[in-house]
Amino acid sequence: MKKILVISWFYPPINSSEGLVTYKLINNSQYTYDVFTQKGNTLWSYGNNMDFKNHENVHSVFAKSDTIDGWVEEAVEYFSAHASEYDIIMTRSMPQESHIAGRRIKEKFPHVKWIAGFGDPVDNNPYLHISCMSYGINSTKNLINRNFTLRQKLNPKRALKNLYWNLRNRRAIKERNTLKKIEFSTFKLADKIILNNESQKKFMLRGKEQFENKVLVIPHSFDETFYDKKIPKKHEKMRFVFVGHLDEIRNVNPLLKALAALKEELPDLAEKAEFFFYGDMGPTDKLTIIDHELFDMVKLKKPVSYTESLAIMQDADWLIHADGNVQQAVDENIFFAAKIADYFGSGTPILAVSMQEGAIIHILRGSNSLVLSYSAEEIKNYLYLILEQGYTLVPNKDFIAAFESKRAAAEFDKCIPELLK
Repeated sequence: MKKILVISWFYPPINSSEGLVTYKLINNSQYTYDVFTQKGNTLWSYGNNMDFKNHENVHSVFAKSDTIDGWVEEAVEYFSAHASEYDIIMTRSMPQESHIAGRRIKEKFPHVKWIAGFGDPVDNNPYLHISCMSYGINSTKNLINRNFTLRQKLNPKRALKNLYWNLRNRRAIKERNTLKKIEFSTFKLADKIILNNESQKKFMLRGKEQFENKVLVIPHSFDETFYDKKIPKKHEKMRFVFVGHLDEIRNVNPLLKALAALKEELPDLAEKAEFFFYGDMGPTDKLTIIDHELFDMVKLKKPVSYTESLAIMQDADWLIHADGNVQQAVDENIFFAAKIADYFGSGTPILAVSMQEGAIIHILRGSNSLVLSYSAEEIKNYLYLILEQGYTLVPNKDFIAAFESKRAAAEFDKCIPELLK
């Protein structure tokens, strides 16, 4: 068969979650790929610091433009000039503009097969509902109001407040409609949809159930060749490590409050444990650290390169994972942070703070991770058990093996012959 053209805004040397997911998938595949990407814009990434080399089956093509709109235009032009070289295109989101390029190519070349990958929902992302960036706080279409009673729905004051929001936020409404169009047209026109977990699949298929036969779930993965298996762990204190991005919705406030409460019970806590946070942190978390004087045990670190992060994960005694609390908008966690797969590869025990329902919760529990709720009291009690009574967990290696990149790529490769029949 001919090559596959991957259209991905993020890809090494840009350090980003989506780029790394794409890199691990295609570099462990049996097929041949060209990746149309860019390396001039590091917005929404951790910088231009990935020196990973492609395997022999993958070749990168870099756009000249460093704007997303310009990059989309170049992607369409590039395919048009090289259409005879490809049987398949694969677009990767985020950002969702990659699917705009895919749609335009599919409309111009109907015979080409189109695979569209979604890291997160584009339309109806719970974060956009909770932050009221897509719908106002009084809208019946805002997912945080999905359990409104009939009386609340018919309340004239609520309706007037929502009307006022709509008049003041026409740009947000336009953006909302654009995202809805991108996601629906992608599901409609693409030949295969790649999602990363079953809860995401269930959520994104609402209103698009007719496209269920197109969906293939491929979990995020880790590449075992990226890790140094000889890193020793020699710490005077128990070392807990978080690597990644935190903000006002995805935060570690329950954990920080648990530390403050535990410090009251164990005045020498700072001599027993240290907590490192690599990456961005929201202002509320930082204020909690200041208010409770946790600087003696909580260390804030700048973002590090991907390779450095893997070594840091291996060196930790426990890894901390925190999911955004989106219970206002959804009943189960629909997200699978790619970092979890990297955590799996490190072989280090994981302490996860998350919702208690969702595919990722079953995955974490299957790996023998410690999955706690957003209760500071519960987190405090388990930290006490870990530090004072030697509580620990051994990762389930047999379960985790299913998330190795070669296994994920093999599952992906199975769909290629079906597309080309």
